[in-house]
Amino acid sequence: MKRTVVVLTQEMDLTADSVVKVLHDMDVPVFRYDTSYYPVNSTLTYRIGPAGCTTELFDSTHSERSISLEDVASVWYLRPTAFRFDDALTGPFREFAQKEAAHAFGGVMSGLPVLWVNRPDLEARADYKPLQLRIARSVGLRVPRTLITNDPARVRPFHAECEGSMIYKALNSGLIREPGGWPGGLFTSAVAQLDDDLLARVRFAPCIFQELVEKAYDLRITVIGDRLFPVRIDGVDEDGGRAVDWRSCPVGSDEHLRHSRVDIPESVETGLRALMRELGLNYGAVDMVVTPRGEHVFLEVNPSGQFAWLDDEIEDLNLRGAMAEYLAAGLAR
Repeated sequence: MKRTVVVLTQEMDLTADSVVKVLHDMDVPVFRYDTSYYPVNSTLTYRIGPAGCTTELFDSTHSERSISLEDVASVWYLRPTAFRFDDALTGPFREFAQKEAAHAFGGVMSGLPVLWVNRPDLEARADYKPLQLRIARSVGLRVPRTLITNDPARVRPFHAECEGSMIYKALNSGLIREPGGWPGGLFTSAVAQLDDDLLARVRFAPCIFQELVEKAYDLRITVIGDRLFPVRIDGVDEDGGRAVDWRSCPVGSDEHLRHSRVDIPESVETGLRALMRELGLNYGAVDMVVTPRGEHVFLEVNPSGQFAWLDDEIEDLNLRGAMAEYLAAGLAR
């Protein structure tokens, strides 16, 4: 009997959709589940007896279904949402229930002898940009000059050190959620001029500043297990120049955003594999830039980055197929 692949993700996720379809085509059982179903619409029962451990996850969100977690081959953890509780629980009772749910669900799931992509605790650690940069540098990858601070007095000297070519970006996802509105995002932006008002804002929250690396093009390298899928991204802003952040480019036009397959040096492959190994990640979306001199500069790795859009842009890339095969193999790989 083929073992089941569990996909922990949001109800609407295009990357998860694309991989689940391939798994279905491969006749691999899939149990797609969002942790927001627990505990209101789901039950998790864990039992230890003379014969060993048995675990059942039962869900009635859309239709009644259940799975024995002892039959799982792998778990894909792709940004599921927070636990949801009965509205009758308020104040300290809700806080107590949240802690109990985290200990029950997290404790049971983390004890499963399966392939994790990625294990939540390791992914949370790997998501720290300062840690990523330190490890990347230690394994031989080039990283930009970087300043992380909430001290305004430290920014101007760093700006001068970068000769005015400095960028700001968010330490986390950059998403800002306004009540009643769609979440907005902070793109990486150049900071050519520093004024007192701008510097004063640094005191509000820690900021990450980096030198603006001159680039010939961007790289998005999707890492699935031991396989690397490098894609060149040429982003052109509305003024016709190289985009500081290709995500801000107008979409739907090759004039502003082009994707193509590309090779990367063996030394960069070796460094990225070492980075992923040190971070404990089986999957990641790596962002790098390539300078006009051909140097490869590491920027960051997103442990739960999307890739469905890359398959749409490049016909023979087939990241969805690679991920489906990796998940289906589980620990047998």
